[in-house]
Amino acid sequence: MQIMRNKKGAVLILTFIVMATLAAITAAFLSLTSIQTKGSGYDIVSHKTLWLADAGLQKAFYTLKNDVNYQNNPTPLSGSLGDGTYLVSVVKNNSIYTFSSIGTVGVMNRKITHSMALTSSVLVRSIHADGSNLDFQNSNGTVNGNVSCHVQVVNYGNMVINGTVTDGFPMINPAIDYDYYKTLAQAQSKYYTTDLTFQNGTFTGVYYTTKKVTIGDNAVINATIIAIGNIDFNNSANNIQINPANNYPALATKGQINSTGVGNPKVGLQNSTVNGLIIAEQNITFDYLINTTFSGTVLASSNISMKYGSNFTLNYNENIFAPMPPGFSYTASGTTAVISQKDWNEIVPAV
Repeated sequence: MQIMRNKKGAVLILTFIVMATLAAITAAFLSLTSIQTKGSGYDIVSHKTLWLADAGLQKAFYTLKNDVNYQNNPTPLSGSLGDGTYLVSVVKNNSIYTFSSIGTVGVMNRKITHSMALTSSVLVRSIHADGSNLDFQNSNGTVNGNVSCHVQVVNYGNMVINGTVTDGFPMINPAIDYDYYKTLAQAQSKYYTTDLTFQNGTFTGVYYTTKKVTIGDNAVINATIIAIGNIDFNNSANNIQINPANNYPALATKGQINSTGVGNPKVGLQNSTVNGLIIAEQNITFDYLINTTFSGTVLASSNISMKYGSNFTLNYNENIFAPMPPGFSYTASGTTAVISQKDWNEIVPAV
């Protein structure tokens, strides 16, 4: 009898332990489920606040592009979407607008920032001639951007142009403030009254000469070159890299920019890369180009010739006008263009 009582007691204790264990597991499961549910809800709200902040930015970008009063005197924008709100503040610095947008749902918010540059659509092009013609005779290359001439773009049938081709385009009248760059060059001891040659070396800074410039083989020009005379690429110039600093122009002259073919077969500028703004107050001649890429904008106050070239590329690069190169001026017309500064950033509050 005593043994039976002991067995019953042991079974009762074991049953109690099993029940307690199951209860603990159930409680833990319910707690974990609750945490996961809360976490899922938190994630949903967090995403909503980010979407609201982005919606505020998009509203600001649209307003910047279409509202002249806002362009001149930007003020905070706010709005409601769904179960949340957004608030966008802005700081204007010349042509750059820096936006901060906060999305809020309940007590939660997220903040993102992004800058935009405002410019004229006349600058949104890879190449433009203010003269009578822009000629691609017998060339095969690629243009990623708009192509235009004040009178006529001709002989581009063999070109691949990923943009619009416009004849009779309004004159842009591109110009730079030569005195501005003269002062910069003088401060760097790079102001000259003699001809300059860039070849077989690396060059930095801002160079200014009252004479002409010759650019030859193997020149790495991390600089801006300003000339009162012509800028010539020397006899089949090869392996040239031009990449100016501080959003300055790459090449600017009151004369012409020339690269003409030599030899048999003729070869012009080859195996080279030029980034930035190229501007000439007279003609630009880039004939017989081979394996060369221009990334930026090519502008001439007169005619442009790009004949007999092969495997060359012109890429419009919006970043050279964001912000605008110092001392650069033009005739604005047409619609405005809003250019992203590619500096999207989320501001995470300190814990």
